[in-house]
Amino acid sequence: MKKFVTAIVLLSVLCCTMVFAQGQKEAETTGPKDVTLKVYARAYTYQQDDPWKNAEKKLQDAHPELNITFEYEGFGWADLRTKFLTAAAGGEAPDVVMTDIIWVGEYAEGGLIADVTEKAESWNEWADVAPLYKEATKVDGRIYGTWLNTDVRVMAYNKKLFKAAGLDPETPPKTWSELRAAAKQISDTLAPASYGLGFPATLEDETAQTFYAYLFSLGGKILSDDNNQALFNSEEGVRALSELVDMVQIGATPASIVAGSSSDINNGVFQDKFAMSYMTKAFGLAKDLIPGLTAEQYLEEFGVATIPYADGGSASTMSGGYLLCVPTGSKNQDLAWEFIEYAAGAESQFGYTAARGYVPTFTSLMERASDYYEIDPYFSVILEQLNNAHFRPSIPQYTEIAAEVQNAVQAAVMGVKTPKQALDDAAKVVNQILNE
Repeated sequence: MKKFVTAIVLLSVLCCTMVFAQGQKEAETTGPKDVTLKVYARAYTYQQDDPWKNAEKKLQDAHPELNITFEYEGFGWADLRTKFLTAAAGGEAPDVVMTDIIWVGEYAEGGLIADVTEKAESWNEWADVAPLYKEATKVDGRIYGTWLNTDVRVMAYNKKLFKAAGLDPETPPKTWSELRAAAKQISDTLAPASYGLGFPATLEDETAQTFYAYLFSLGGKILSDDNNQALFNSEEGVRALSELVDMVQIGATPASIVAGSSSDINNGVFQDKFAMSYMTKAFGLAKDLIPGLTAEQYLEEFGVATIPYADGGSASTMSGGYLLCVPTGSKNQDLAWEFIEYAAGAESQFGYTAARGYVPTFTSLMERASDYYEIDPYFSVILEQLNNAHFRPSIPQYTEIAAEVQNAVQAAVMGVKTPKQALDDAAKVVNQILNE
């Protein structure tokens, strides 16, 4: 009997040993599980290690049980949206998509990007995101991504043209009345070679954003709080547009701003054609246009200030930028969000924004202005503007709305319509769009 029991025990041990050995052999054979993460982003984001390469390493180190392959596709602004919509509709959505802030509402309402509220709120870096930018990630109170970077518009100005017109180059205008006087004096002295102020009245979004900054300075709104009605044709809107039109009528701004592009006007500040203009990344643009430009020369010849505000109004600017989102069609949503945490965390955002001259959205980074001086000697001015920033409506119809605003600004500048008529006509169309 004892021999029988012993044999049974030995047989059991042998079987367990064989099963363990077989399992170990299978584990050795299969190895880490293969996973592919696909990313859609703007092409220029691939030019430095942050955000993607460093995030790759962190994600792979955190998951030795996985063999992760990263696939990237890069696009221009419009193509990024078109490609994502096409891929999502065809069941081939990527795992991570870089999303312009104005597309978030469209994607969320269309069920194209995942609600990541719980993931974001449990992320140990979420509390560091500036409150204004936290709110901008939400649609109907739910979070749909986190910021890769932002930007804000400032007024860049040409100190050489200020001096040539007899103005103090270290005292840029702060209010609309000061701007009007300075810009007219420059144009009266230097035109047609140089004009005081350049702003776009072309059919592009920068035209609308210039108007919005003026509108917000007066306390106006683009749309009602529920996004169901146009409010840009309010008394504040008419006054804002009238201020821009007046700059053309008094000769402070040339009528030619209805042609070309906003980039032509921005370039003109650094080509001695315009004394002032509203833009982002001024130092980077200056370096592109002026070979060998040093920070010292930039400080000597050009300035950066807040956008002039309405007399009796408040300082305002427009902010944009990109979020990283997880498409609902991703087959690896948890892993994709973890990748985003690495790619859009404070450490990565510092490396990325410092390399490209963008603006951070983390409070801890906003307190490190001195660390950004190498990329822009006026970075403290840019950071100050974050406190005055406003966003465009993040709703599916925004592109159509913006087109109507652009038409209104151009029509008023050209004198085809009065500012009130132009805005009222635009509002009528926008209200139809919002209620379709």
